[in-house]
Amino acid sequence: MCARAGHSLQLLAFGHGWGFPGSLHCYNPNTKVAILTNPFRRASPPDLSRRPTSRPIDQPDLLRVAEEDRRLPWLGLEQLVHLDPAGRGLASFRRSAEPLDAGQLRTVAVHIAQHARAVGIVTGFCATSSGRVTAETDGPPGALFLARALLTIGVDVYLISDAYGLPLLQVGCELWNLDRRMLVEIPFEDGTANCPARMSNDPDLNTKTDRWVREFFASERGQQLSHLIAIERPGPSHTLDSLALQTRSSASPTDDFANQVSAEHQNVCHNMRGGSINDLTAKSHRLFEYIREQRLPITTIGIGDGGNEIGMGKFPWEQLVEAIGSAAAGRNACRLATDFTLIAGVSNWGAYALALAIGKLRGTEASCDWQPSHQRALIEAMVQRAGAIDGLTLRPESTVDGLPLDVYLQPLVEMRKLLGISDSPRSDSTYPG
Repeated sequence: MCARAGHSLQLLAFGHGWGFPGSLHCYNPNTKVAILTNPFRRASPPDLSRRPTSRPIDQPDLLRVAEEDRRLPWLGLEQLVHLDPAGRGLASFRRSAEPLDAGQLRTVAVHIAQHARAVGIVTGFCATSSGRVTAETDGPPGALFLARALLTIGVDVYLISDAYGLPLLQVGCELWNLDRRMLVEIPFEDGTANCPARMSNDPDLNTKTDRWVREFFASERGQQLSHLIAIERPGPSHTLDSLALQTRSSASPTDDFANQVSAEHQNVCHNMRGGSINDLTAKSHRLFEYIREQRLPITTIGIGDGGNEIGMGKFPWEQLVEAIGSAAAGRNACRLATDFTLIAGVSNWGAYALALAIGKLRGTEASCDWQPSHQRALIEAMVQRAGAIDGLTLRPESTVDGLPLDVYLQPLVEMRKLLGISDSPRSDSTYPG
C-alpha cells in the first residue's frame, strides 16, 4: 500500500509503463484514478531538444484557419462571453470602453488552431457544503467541452485536477465516452488540511508538489505539451514582490495593498468570499510557474470570472480590485499571470466560446456539434453522481454560479446561433464520442 494525503492507495506497478519512467503506479480507490509518484528519485530536468514547439498542420488547414479567422464574428462572440447576469463585475468592467481582455479570445483560438499539439487543461475549484469538500459546477464542464473539441482536431488532451475536482471529470468521461487515461491527478502536500505545507505556498513547503511537477514535465506527457490552460482554477494572491513586478504606467500601489491585504492573506488561494482555501487546493499553480522558470516553449492560458483564478495576474492588481468591487477584492486578486487570459461572466462560457471557435477555424463541425442539452445532462450528473455544488449558493443543485440551467445555457445557445451551428435532431439524439 502507498500513503497519500490520508488515503490508502493500492500499489499497481513499478517500472516504465504508461506513466513516468521509473515511477510508482498507485491507484486511489476513492477517486478511481491512477496517481503517478516517484519518491525514490529526483527527476532530471526536461530535455528541451525533445520538446515540440508546435503541432504540424497542413497548408490547407492553415489557409482554412486564416479564411475562417476573417469570417468569424469575434466581437459578438466576445460580447456573449462577457455577459454578467450574476453581477460579478469583472466581465462587465470596461477600461477606456474596452474589456480588460479585449481581443484575447480571437488570439487564443487562432493560436491553438494553428499550433496545438498536446494541451493540458487544469480545472476544479474546491467548495465546502455541510462540512463536505467537493468542487463547484463551474470549470469541469467547460474543460470537458474544450477537451472534446481539441480531440476532434487531433490534439492530445490531459485533464489535470486534484482529489476534489477529479470525480467531476470522471463523471464527464463516463458520460461522454472519453478515455479516462487522459485524467491526471496532482497531489496535495503531505499532512492534514491544516498543516503548514497545505496552508502555505512558501517555496520551502512545496517539496512534494515541486517533485511531482518536475516529473510531469520530464515525462512523455509533459514533453509533448504545447499549451497549458487553466479554467476556473484558483491561484495564489499577490504579495508586495508580485505587485512590484507588474507592468503599470504609474507607481505600484503598495500602501493601498498593505491596507487591504494582511500578511496571512498574501500568496494563498481564496474563494470569492475572501476566505483562504489554500489547504483544500493542490498547488497546480506550480505547473505554470515551472514553465516560466524553465522557459519552456509552452503557451499558457487562463480563463476565469472572479479575479482569483490562475491567469488574472496578467492585469494590474488595482484594476482587478476596481473591477471586482467587493470588500475581499484586494486579497482575492491572483498574482499568477499567463500568456493569454480570458475573462468570462461564467468561466465555462469562455471555454465554450474557445472550443466552438477552434472547431470553426479548423472546419471540424463535429467538434462544435454539442447541444446545450448535453451540458445540462453533464451538470446534473456531476451534482448527482460526483457531489458537485454551486460555487455561489454552496448547495448541491444543478445550477452554475447561482444561475438556473435555462439561464446559464442561453449564452451557449446564442454562440451556436452566431456561428451558424445547426441544432439538428440527429446531433441531439446521442452524446458526442
